[in-house]
Amino acid sequence: MKKFTVGKISASLLSIIMILSMFFSTGIFAATEQTESATNNSIDTTIQGEIGVAYRGHIENYGNTPSSVGPNLNYLTGPEELGTRDESLRLEGIAIKLTGAVPEGASITYRVHVQDQGWMTPVSDGAFTGTTDRSLRIEAIEINLVGLSGYDVYYRGHVQDKGDMPSANGQWTWVKNGARLGTTGDSLRLEAIEIKIVKSQINDYAALGDSIAYGMSATPGSGYVNLFYNNLSSISGNENMQLDNLGIPGETSSALLSQLQTDPATIAAVSKAKVITVSIGGNNLLSPLIATVAKAFNLDPTSANFTTELAAALADPNSQATLAAAMPEIQANLTAGAQQFAADWPQIVGTIRTLAPQAEIYVSTLYDPINSQDPLYQSFDPIIQGINAVIATPGSGYKVADVYTAFKNYQGAEPLVNFSLYTGQLDPHPTTTGHAVIFQSHLNAQIY
Repeated sequence: MKKFTVGKISASLLSIIMILSMFFSTGIFAATEQTESATNNSIDTTIQGEIGVAYRGHIENYGNTPSSVGPNLNYLTGPEELGTRDESLRLEGIAIKLTGAVPEGASITYRVHVQDQGWMTPVSDGAFTGTTDRSLRIEAIEINLVGLSGYDVYYRGHVQDKGDMPSANGQWTWVKNGARLGTTGDSLRLEAIEIKIVKSQINDYAALGDSIAYGMSATPGSGYVNLFYNNLSSISGNENMQLDNLGIPGETSSALLSQLQTDPATIAAVSKAKVITVSIGGNNLLSPLIATVAKAFNLDPTSANFTTELAAALADPNSQATLAAAMPEIQANLTAGAQQFAADWPQIVGTIRTLAPQAEIYVSTLYDPINSQDPLYQSFDPIIQGINAVIATPGSGYKVADVYTAFKNYQGAEPLVNFSLYTGQLDPHPTTTGHAVIFQSHLNAQIY
């Protein structure tokens, strides 16, 4: 191993800490903005899931429909039509329930808007709502699912003077998940309804990870996640694919595991993903480095003036001795960060597979932002390679994008990382070109 002086250590640590202070100042704890896609009424709802729906109602002149004999009530099975057409008869009441392997805590809730009554109190799971023997029409209905992740409730109907509702481009379509079907204030009866339970569309791309997945330092729209999404959505069958970029600057492996286990938005996005990418692990090394050096100089790393205060501390003649004394703890904490990654990683993968057993998973190896001539390279690179060995474990079943090798072997003129002690460029994130190389690594990914 190359022997280096305390002075070189000081310069290298100052550069790395300046990098890390940039992480904190650019929103290390910020949540990623997520865009919820608009409802697509033309979605294919022909595929039924294991959960179904049944319903019965009260219809003008017909009474309880379907009719029942004895205490056991008969129900229609979704999406059979309840009601009438061309008979000018009102639907007066309805009861809806889930069928099949309904998990504990799941339910279907619904409420109706009734002539002269307005919106009635919501009910659920087979309870009757509406009226009987009062000649009052149902005018509108809203239906929703509770505690049933991975499924949607779709419904459509036939309305007095309006015909089949909803419609789009002349086609009878569907509303779903609490949307209103029918009218209010127009004195029009709901005459018929169809209801069905459909497995949620599994066609999205969820990007998990840290600031690299977030796209930091790339030209807007040119992060590897955006590039990979553009490629995926150009493939036949992915035309309606949506992107959920869940990357969070500063994210560690433990934070990602917690996010996957407890954050509802992340759980929902991963559950409906067809493709998932993961970029994680760099902050397992960078975060303990900044914490250890801050401790050595009695500084607060969350302070807005941290960089300035650190620069002043390093200018002190005694700083070199302070850094030299801290090096064993720095090395130990880097090792501990890698060990924490190794402990978290199987749980991360297991949680992703539980949430999205259907998804194709891509995992990025870590690149080394430190030049091989930098004294800290000898401390960082073996640990980075250790994390990469955990990621590239044979038999893992996911695809590995070997970013480390792609960066190491890169021969292009444009830099992949804007980090240089000699020019004062201290950003460890990939440049726009670096993101393009990461994107290409995903296209070349190999299954392990």
